[in-house]
Amino acid sequence: MRATFNHTDDGDVARTYDGRTGWISTPLTAVKEFELTTGELDGAKVDAQIAFPGQIKRILTNMRVSFASTINDREVEVLQGNGPRGLLVTLYFDKQSGLLVRMVRHTTSPVGRAPTQVDFADYRDVAGVKLPYKFIFAWLDGQDTFELTEVQPNAAIDAAKFAKPPMPTPVRK
Repeated sequence: MRATFNHTDDGDVARTYDGRTGWISTPLTAVKEFELTTGELDGAKVDAQIAFPGQIKRILTNMRVSFASTINDREVEVLQGNGPRGLLVTLYFDKQSGLLVRMVRHTTSPVGRAPTQVDFADYRDVAGVKLPYKFIFAWLDGQDTFELTEVQPNAAIDAAKFAKPPMPTPVRK
């Protein structure tokens, strides 16, 4: 399960995934709220599961190592695998720290493969585990930046947070 809520000057953007269904609610588009289907839903599942990297072998199949590359002047190891329904996921790990710095996933859409890129940064120790406090989520026509201020391990979270989000209301300027 995964839920992100991004507070913007134009209103709140919510992305939720409860393990079976996913939703996006945003005041910035003509369709203010929609349920994720097929490739978008598969992408939400991978986003939720990748938060716990120990699951990578279970999440992705047909794993293969690609050529090393560079991101922000740092050498990275590149690993690629397949998810459900043709989802293609490429993971970039910092060669020195071993931490995930980028994930690019391509989902099948009516107009071809659609990329989504997530960059991870500002890793901090939380209960003995390194977690990114900053991630940038970019897709074909937009980008959201998330910066965490606090992480509470094993915090109780109401399951309703992962359900269909409320209809967004634009902020009046």
